[in-house]
Amino acid sequence: MPFGELPAAVRAWVERSLGSVVTSAVTQQGGFSPGTAARLVTASGRRAFVKAVGTSLNPKTPSLFRLEITAMQGIGRLPMAPELYAVYDDGDWVGMLFEDISGRLPAHPWEQPDADRVLDALAELTDVLDPSPWPDAPVIAVRSHDFLSRWENVLADDLAVPSFVDPEAYAELARTGIRALAEGKALAHYDLRADNIILTDDRVVFIDWAHPGLAPRWADTVILHAEMRGSVTLPKLPDDPAITGFIAAIAGGLWWGSAQPAPPGIPTMRTWQREHALVHLDWVRERLL
Repeated sequence: MPFGELPAAVRAWVERSLGSVVTSAVTQQGGFSPGTAARLVTASGRRAFVKAVGTSLNPKTPSLFRLEITAMQGIGRLPMAPELYAVYDDGDWVGMLFEDISGRLPAHPWEQPDADRVLDALAELTDVLDPSPWPDAPVIAVRSHDFLSRWENVLADDLAVPSFVDPEAYAELARTGIRALAEGKALAHYDLRADNIILTDDRVVFIDWAHPGLAPRWADTVILHAEMRGSVTLPKLPDDPAITGFIAAIAGGLWWGSAQPAPPGIPTMRTWQREHALVHLDWVRERLL
């Protein structure tokens, strides 16, 4: 949605927060969430990035934005996270104003220099966020329990799976992963992909904190490795049943989800889920050899 089509109250909040009239708004395409995502310039020359969504576009997305707001406020100012300028919430529309980061997304498929740089930055971020500066953050193993337990759905629905997959064995692996996930005390981003990362000349910035929560230190690294697999050379992760179980749990959630109808306003999600389910399933097979 272009900035000019936002409700008048939301646009007024933006200009009030920035102290000047918006003269340029360049919509940013991509991602899954409906709503507005735009780079703004005001008459005074101030720059900012706005994202906003209302329940009419997707009833669940405003709640994710509220989680992101709380996470950003808990994290505070870090070079690895965007600075949050202002927040809007009228009970229907939710908006955030961030610093406008001049940079680029990592190459995708991933390239080795970008991958090395991002993994190093993630290690620094994890050190800062363990233990979590937001101690009351959701526990990912609890919040995502249904998603991570979907091998049970695969079995109940007798859903077809690749020939090398034993759904009952993978369901047991997933249960191991979920138990380990529940013990973590670090704050995880939990949605790391190339399109949620901005590279500048001197910063790696992890954006879109809509799914944060408490998890082990390795959770975000596993998620990012899955995103990078097949493109670059990656450091070997520990041969830990907890990590293997976590990968299996994600695979089950993605595989079952990919067979469901697309959610409102997010038509590309199911294809993405199937592709990434296959990556995780193959990774589990490799780790079990």
